Amino acid sequence: MKNKILIAPMMDWTDRHCRYFMRLLSPSAFLYTEMVTAAAIQHGDADRFLTFNAEEHPLALQLGGSEPTLMASATAKADAYSYDEFNINVGCPSDKVQSGQFGACLMAKPETVADCYRAMKGETDRPVTVKTRIGIDDKDSYDFLKNFVESLVAAGCRKFIVHARKAILDGLSPKENRSIPALN
Repeated sequence: MKNKILIAPMMDWTDRHCRYFMRLLSPSAFLYTEMVTAAAIQHGDADRFLTFNAEEHPLALQLGGSEPTLMASATAKADAYSYDEFNINVGCPSDKVQSGQFGACLMAKPETVADCYRAMKGETDRPVTVKTRIGIDDKDSYDFLKNFVESLVAAGCRKFIVHARKAILDGLSPKENRSIPALN
């Protein structure tokens, strides 16, 4: 792996100002945007969501969504901005994200994630990656994660960014999901 330090995508934190600051601190770190929904790119002000400072490279755009055609369309638009990588968010446990049927809840639908991956990859020559958790709720066995990853490998995915904690989808806030359960 070329970049040994990766700055995680964090809502309300890794905006372009934070990323520029991180770049000043670490010229070789790989940076991620905050999660941007595919719908926001498709139906909103794409420049607002996609423009970044050239000094931020290498930089990945993290997309949230679960509709392959919408994810593909967002990737096609974003490809013109010269991101170094596109990343599918399968890690966010927030209620708002779950209500949109994306984020960590997609671990229960690996075929949907694989369809999104293939659709996005069809719109870019750049890498498409997946950020995931090690499990969700009571589905946190090695076999669950292995089957999830294998379904994406079969679709062509070769890079996974793993948040080494399961996501509790009901009853915990995103903040609590960063500390519960404790890492051993």
